Amino acid sequence: MLFSSHRRGSAPIQNREPKIPNSMHRRRFIKTLAATGAAAAAIPQILRAQPAARAAANSRLAIGVIGTGGQGLNIMGQALASPLAQVVAVCDVDSTHAENGRARVEKAYSENSPTGAWRGCAVYRDYRELLARPDIDAVLIGSPDHWHALHTIHAARAGKHIFCEKPAATTLDESRAMINAVARAGVACQIGSMQRSWAEFQRAIALARGGYLGKITSVKVGLPAGATLPKNPDAPRPQPVPPELDYELWLGPAPYRPYFEQGTHYFWRHNFAFSGGRLTDWIGHHHDIAMLATGVENQLPVAIRNARATFIEGRALFNTAWTYNFDAHYANGTVINLCDKNRLGVTIEGTEGTIHVTRGRITHSTSLLERVIIPPWKNPLARGVRGHMDNFIDCALHGGEPRCPVISSHAAVGAGILANAAFRSGRASLDIDLKTERAINAPDANAFLKKVYRAPWAFPA
Repeated sequence: MLFSSHRRGSAPIQNREPKIPNSMHRRRFIKTLAATGAAAAAIPQILRAQPAARAAANSRLAIGVIGTGGQGLNIMGQALASPLAQVVAVCDVDSTHAENGRARVEKAYSENSPTGAWRGCAVYRDYRELLARPDIDAVLIGSPDHWHALHTIHAARAGKHIFCEKPAATTLDESRAMINAVARAGVACQIGSMQRSWAEFQRAIALARGGYLGKITSVKVGLPAGATLPKNPDAPRPQPVPPELDYELWLGPAPYRPYFEQGTHYFWRHNFAFSGGRLTDWIGHHHDIAMLATGVENQLPVAIRNARATFIEGRALFNTAWTYNFDAHYANGTVINLCDKNRLGVTIEGTEGTIHVTRGRITHSTSLLERVIIPPWKNPLARGVRGHMDNFIDCALHGGEPRCPVISSHAAVGAGILANAAFRSGRASLDIDLKTERAINAPDANAFLKKVYRAPWAFPA
């Protein structure tokens, strides 16, 4: 467990019932948000929250969780382990997931309850109801990727601090809108690229940037290829929507398609309507580290070269790249190769030595490199609290920029979004205009860099 050094939190703070502004009943509030599609104007006019001030007054950060499937439960568990946070509400369009979340919260806090039983976690199906609670300081977003942008932007406009799972978004336009919304709201927003908070990756970054490897000559990022598909990966006909799932709200801004069990929950990530496949699922981890190590963090590539991918024919539910390779070229001359055939993790070669880092392990090409002690001032990511969720909670309570801001995911995942556009258009190369964040003279590729939201949802201007 990432926060194994933490004790369980003290007894829960007094449960706070949902409150809606006196001027508007909850139902009317939600109706107003729905009428705007993206709820763009309604939230800041009704709720200009001051979450840090509220949290400081309560000494703990009151948290709501949006999306309590597998990864949502994971990040929620990290918040439950913090004595500085209190999970007070969960939200999921699948009532089974929502109830699983509620039960986990109440079990965790019951362990510290004087009576041995604690009830106080509210459950919502529509995230807008959760955001309407002025007593919630922050949200954790563990929803599918196609929802990340709207959930984050609406949360920012409601004055909530945000921890959002990676990838931040499915298009560059979405993550750019997220950056702007977070900046305007002045809230903390941490993206869940948690490897930035792990010691082995911090060491690799410091070794490369500190000159210990000499001049960098090669950088290779290894990411997973396509995952195992479910049985009967393409159902012959649509299936009935299960009663526990609000499928319309699950789809949200994505194009309508009939319900297929095999294409929802975990497996949505293999369809371009909802995500970008294993490439964008993992690029915010290892490529993010490679970018930090080479000093190109927060930058989009100026070119994509040697792009090639394979797709599985005849499987409409799973249309993302199954194998892939490309080179990301950056303005300072750095070239990073990303391929599912590379060794998983990040391999950095220099004139003075080579390192390879992956989860839980860093290997050095020489004993001299292995013995290097990194001075604290050469490892800025190690400053402050260690854990990724801890870092978010600390920034939400006391200010400061989280360890992985939205711009970092925009850049790291953006390389994958651009590569996917090259794959889908059949191009081996793209030159990128960094001002427009579009490919130059490649309208066929640019067609894959934008999405039209399905009514009544609208792209947040």
